[in-house]
Amino acid sequence: MKRLMAMALIWVAAACQGEGTPAADSDAAASTQTAAARDAESDLADVTEYELSMDKVDKYFAAQRNMMAKVKDMTQAERDALDMGNSANASLDDMARSMDRNPAIKSAIEDAGLSSREYATLTMAFVQAAMASSVLQMRPNENQDSLAREMKASTDNIRFMREHEAELTRKQQELAAEMKRMGVTNE
Repeated sequence: MKRLMAMALIWVAAACQGEGTPAADSDAAASTQTAAARDAESDLADVTEYELSMDKVDKYFAAQRNMMAKVKDMTQAERDALDMGNSANASLDDMARSMDRNPAIKSAIEDAGLSSREYATLTMAFVQAAMASSVLQMRPNENQDSLAREMKASTDNIRFMREHEAELTRKQQELAAEMKRMGVTNE
């Protein structure tokens, strides 16, 4: 059930794990790596530039509730089919395509007023800001703006997380309690 909670809280499923590239194709492999690095830089820029707001966070939690309701009504075989793999190399577009391949997940996100691409971007912006905020709290005597820039995190999103910490914590706790009531998790 922990797997279902992780899936509902951060949907990062990707089917982008390719097979190995033969040594004779080293030029193609280098080209692919260069393209992947460009995609990663572009995704990082998209995540860093994405502006968190309470309206967007509410849509994020609504999407999670919608996914939870759909997962709750699935058979075990359908739940197992949702686990399409997870790749640290998945781009935002890969994550969106993965979510769009599953009609239940796609509709859960769209019913909340988000596209799969925005949901992936919002998720990563939320995680990035939360992690950066934690690091900054652990290092209060250092230049906070400089640290945020080093982490390539949005100072506006970090500020949003700090200003709304109590409300965000309450929303997360309510979602966890709702998941437990629905039987999606035992915790």
